[in-house]
Amino acid sequence: MPRNAILRSETPKIPSNLPEATGKININGSSLINAPKDAVWNALLNFASYPNWNPFVRSQLVANEFAIPLDNQISFLGAKLVIMSQIPPLPQPVHVPTPPDLLTQHITIEDITVINTENYRVAWFFLSPDWVLNTNRWSAVSTVADDDGVEKSYYESRETFNGPLESVVQDLFGDDIAESFEA
Repeated sequence: MPRNAILRSETPKIPSNLPEATGKININGSSLINAPKDAVWNALLNFASYPNWNPFVRSQLVANEFAIPLDNQISFLGAKLVIMSQIPPLPQPVHVPTPPDLLTQHITIEDITVINTENYRVAWFFLSPDWVLNTNRWSAVSTVADDDGVEKSYYESRETFNGPLESVVQDLFGDDIAESFEA
């Protein structure tokens, strides 16, 4: 796969609500969800609910500047996130007691950099030296009408990678991250 390839799902061509891709490597995923936009947005920001339904991100905790989880798990701009993910994702269905696959479990600490409630966008940034790897994760929700005129929510996610390790990340995890976005 070319270094600047963009991996996409098979979702029909729908205008994106994400900002322009800025990574040398961009991994995208999207899906149509039969739920109102506000419900999808609230689920996206309700990190405590992730273990109940998310086979990719098994835990996402709002934390202080020392990466210690806070009692109040409401996300806010500038908060740290302690993210426990499975790359590739766990088989579905998943629930809170679903055990992790320790061989494919990853823990990262990230900063919430955008919570845009007007445009239904959120982003977080992986904390690593920029000269090694710069990674941003964007998610957005919008409303679209299907062929029958029924409104659905369009969820999009993009992970951007820049820096000397970008090609290593793509070679080792690119396909699995794309699969995780589709889970």
